[in-house]
Amino acid sequence: MQTSPPDRHARFLLTAAILVIALSAIIYLPVLRGSAPVPDAAKVGYRAIDGKEMEAFLRFIASDELEGRETGTRGLKVAAKFLEVQYALAGLKPVPGHDSMLQPFSVDESLVSSASKIEVAIGGDDQPHPFSNFEDFVVLSQYSENVQTEFPVVFAGYGLKDEHHNDYVNIGAAGKLVLVLDGSPELEKLRGEPNGGRQRKLRTMRRSKAKWAESAGAAGIVHINPDMTPETISRFRRFLERPRQRLTDMPAGIHQLIITAQVADALLSNNNLTVAKLLEEGGAKKAGHVELKARLKLDLQVSAQTKWSQNVVAYLEGSDPELKNEVVVFGAHYDHIGKRPNGDIYNGADDDGSGTVGILEIARAFASNDIRPKRSLLFVSHAGEEKGLLGSRFYTENPMVPLEQTMAQLNIDMIGRNDPNSVYIIGSNFLSRELHKINVEANQTVDLNLDYKYNDLADPNRFYYRSDHYNYAKHGIPIIFYFSGTHEDYHKPTDTVDKINFAKMKKVAQLVYLTGWELANLDHHLAKDGLLLE
Repeated sequence: MQTSPPDRHARFLLTAAILVIALSAIIYLPVLRGSAPVPDAAKVGYRAIDGKEMEAFLRFIASDELEGRETGTRGLKVAAKFLEVQYALAGLKPVPGHDSMLQPFSVDESLVSSASKIEVAIGGDDQPHPFSNFEDFVVLSQYSENVQTEFPVVFAGYGLKDEHHNDYVNIGAAGKLVLVLDGSPELEKLRGEPNGGRQRKLRTMRRSKAKWAESAGAAGIVHINPDMTPETISRFRRFLERPRQRLTDMPAGIHQLIITAQVADALLSNNNLTVAKLLEEGGAKKAGHVELKARLKLDLQVSAQTKWSQNVVAYLEGSDPELKNEVVVFGAHYDHIGKRPNGDIYNGADDDGSGTVGILEIARAFASNDIRPKRSLLFVSHAGEEKGLLGSRFYTENPMVPLEQTMAQLNIDMIGRNDPNSVYIIGSNFLSRELHKINVEANQTVDLNLDYKYNDLADPNRFYYRSDHYNYAKHGIPIIFYFSGTHEDYHKPTDTVDKINFAKMKKVAQLVYLTGWELANLDHHLAKDGLLLE
């Protein structure tokens, strides 16, 4: 099903932007630097990569008129049409067998309203104790309709899978809500860890516990967060009240909530337990698992709708009669987090307008060469990254070119800020050391500082898991993630074009171009000899 075309205003903006680009783009032919020469057949494209062109593109992509490019909105649809037009003007086409570069997909969007509540019924108490959303609890689940149901509750300590007494099957979690302490005793030692590392580990642990509970047939999982209070919730309320999205065909999963110590104490009261007792050294282990003498009723008011969005997938055919059936994929997400009710627009110039126009410029560079590489090239502008890597998940589950014919994926996400001569390289040696070596050799020409600070699965920031390349890597496709780091404007309305370093963007784009050129011309498949395969 195709998305609807942009309205008259959007078409006017698109036409105006193309005229601006045509007038402002100046082809700049640099002197080649570095100790390694550019292959003769690649020189025209390498020289064509131009910071001024990328600036012209970005001034439209990150303009107020696109209203922050949130997935499922008019602004993102205009951006998609703009990219489709620019790819076509450069000579790229839809993937063979498809009549459009747009790959539509639907998302279910929902919001649990502030009027929602939960009620704790204790023993034979005829008066349940009510608690309010955004004050006493936060819902992590997504729903497509209102929820009004009541469950028995079993307490399971920290709910860690390696605690034998808390195995979710053995404690009879099926059909019940599992109440667990947030995190783990070891995680408590990381309080004050810089860069939000502890919070990210908490989120990862919650997801793992939810999966374990779901596999045991539990109806849901409820995390006790002793640090959460009405005051702390209020500081994040503007984020909590944003609608959430998931792919329409993604399963809804089990109920997931985070509750304050006050709610937990109500649930635990008839079992002579309190959160304070459980947090004492060895307290949770001593308590073991407990069938609580209380029930929890969910009364959740949900507003939900289905929206359509789209990836943009542009194809450049390779020159070799056989190898052209394989592709090297270049990717970036072109969505951002939209516009707020107060009128603030989150333009996302760096995140990830910089990557969006970077792969567009790389596509134009490849198309400008007289000689095409042997393999075909695919340029995928993903939607829904900010909503949970949705567009890349949809593409890898519904690939336009079979994944077994995909050589590698080079992902660009935020390349316009921070150190002007440095870029973080993440994941390059995780699945293929040969891929890592190719990128290093390509950089002998570009002469960037390749920083591997975050090239670590134990990185507390978890950057390897936080952008679209991860969905390709999950399928065994070697990847490189090019990233210049977060900054004070990350996910704020102040991430604007005037702060972008286009000279740096140009160099990163040239590195990705040369790495992609080498990959597309290899006479063999990449060796699968990475660290994760040892």
